[in-house]
Amino acid sequence: MMVHQTSNHGCRRRSVLNLAGFLVRSAANGPGIRAVVWVQGCPIRCDGCFNPAFWSFSPASMVSADDLADRILATEGIDGVTFSGGEPFSQADALASVGEQVREAGHTVVTYTGYTYEQLTSSTDPAWNRLLGVTDLLIAGPFIRTLACHDQYIGSSNQQLISVTGRVCTDAPPKQMHGEIIEFSIAPGGMVTTTGFPREPMVRQIAARCRGE
Repeated sequence: MMVHQTSNHGCRRRSVLNLAGFLVRSAANGPGIRAVVWVQGCPIRCDGCFNPAFWSFSPASMVSADDLADRILATEGIDGVTFSGGEPFSQADALASVGEQVREAGHTVVTYTGYTYEQLTSSTDPAWNRLLGVTDLLIAGPFIRTLACHDQYIGSSNQQLISVTGRVCTDAPPKQMHGEIIEFSIAPGGMVTTTGFPREPMVRQIAARCRGE
């Protein structure tokens, strides 16, 4: 079935990204140490999604593709960048611009998406093809609550890891072969970012403690 999606929801300028979050370095969002970009806005809206606050396409933090690429490339000791969300393919053109600059510097690109690989490759949207073209490892498919699993890279067993270029190794160290990775990052201002695939009871417990309950 052909998919005719647009990557320009809300008529945003394609050189500008609407970001939900950014993490300078992470070990829980793809192989190696990676910068992480979470985009704002998702049309798929999976039941049980870990980031429902990222569904709305309302403006959050607007940044140009060039400025974001500069910020990523200024970080030392990373293997590349991971695009997540929200839905990266809803902002495919601008993310592709970032990805091109990251790869020109010798780094790799990992892209998470709620679309299936078949949907992406059958799309007529040139921006989707452009983002696929700069992606080294694609993690594709919607989150399905009834198929939830505890894996270091995927949230439910239907999701696919597709090595597009072979440049990203998905072989985990022996101690990480089974079970999810959960990562906590504390910013200088005290904001705590939880990433990976934490289980819902843990998320609720942490949120309650942060509220002082």
